[in-house]
Amino acid sequence: MSEGLLRGSSGPRTDEEPGILPRPEASSLASPRPGQDRIASRILLTGATGFLGMEVLARLLERTDREVLCLVRAADHAAAEERLDDVLAKLYVDASAYRKRVHALAGDLTHGIEAPDGEIDVVCHCAASIAFDLPLDEAREINVDGTRAILELALEAGARRFVHVSTAYVAGTHSGEFTEDMLGTSFRNTYEQTKCEAERIVGEVSGMEVAIARPSIVMGESDSGWTPAFNVLYWPLRAFARGLFAQVPAKPDGRVDVVPVDYVADGIFKLIESGATGRFNLVSGSEASTCEELADLACAHFDRPRPPFVGTGESAGAAADEHGAVYLPYFDMEVVFDDSNTREQLGIQAPRLRNYFDTLLDYADAARWGKRATSREEARDRVAPGVARTAV
Repeated sequence: MSEGLLRGSSGPRTDEEPGILPRPEASSLASPRPGQDRIASRILLTGATGFLGMEVLARLLERTDREVLCLVRAADHAAAEERLDDVLAKLYVDASAYRKRVHALAGDLTHGIEAPDGEIDVVCHCAASIAFDLPLDEAREINVDGTRAILELALEAGARRFVHVSTAYVAGTHSGEFTEDMLGTSFRNTYEQTKCEAERIVGEVSGMEVAIARPSIVMGESDSGWTPAFNVLYWPLRAFARGLFAQVPAKPDGRVDVVPVDYVADGIFKLIESGATGRFNLVSGSEASTCEELADLACAHFDRPRPPFVGTGESAGAAADEHGAVYLPYFDMEVVFDDSNTREQLGIQAPRLRNYFDTLLDYADAARWGKRATSREEARDRVAPGVARTAV
């Protein structure tokens, strides 16, 4: 669930927390394969206009000297470049140091795309519809047919490697441990179903190295709280802050698997730059917070008494509007995601939510829950003024 808050009493995540990659020099990464020049080691990135895709793009620009080609939905090249400029403005106060290495490819996954001129080394497919309530045929057009189209483009462009961003919620309604080699069989919504169907297609590909990243609920950066997208878990937190929850329709011991975007983007970056193949759950796993723990964190932050827990079929009160109802099933989960491949092959582990929860909410307040635009660079400078930083 890859769209997805700020600083406070918990403070930024400390260096003792596992999971966040160090900041290597660009020269230590992205070595082209033998016989391949730097231009041929271009990366094609889809979904760069989305929250997670932006963070992946930032790492490619800040940690490598690769050329990055971003597939952007637009009518023509000029419009695509304008949208790409908008993305860079959300990341940086001044993006001029990177602008020459990032280019837009105008196109739409649902209407066919021509392969770009020149060779592509790696394709990273972040684009998807994350709407939970699309009709099945519309969700399939974007998430399944779109994935098939980008796979065909990757093969036509001679890509060596394909990194597909899926979701941990291909688990569907599964209860108990969900390992990285499993797929669900029944689903809560068309988002989960079509992401699972797309995974099956990607898993059958031959002729390229394939890695599949499966993030859970993605929130803002763990040390700055930055996010341009206030959805999913932000909705119930804001409703709670406004006193709209008369009761909480959730299981107290249900798990809410939340991860910061920096951890997820670090994992995807490692999959782009490494030779690791297979499926990788980018999750909190056994360290995921329960609904009761999440409620306690929210009560402490907002200084509010905790509403009673009730069955998930009951109303939340004024908070249970049409927009928020689609998220309520994610507070009734008994799945525990296994992340063995991620920890063993990528060497990363998600930080605990309690260590950056206040940071998320402090940023949400500073950004007025999305009404006040702030670039990633500005958000990071807010918590560490004057400190020059590359990617988290």
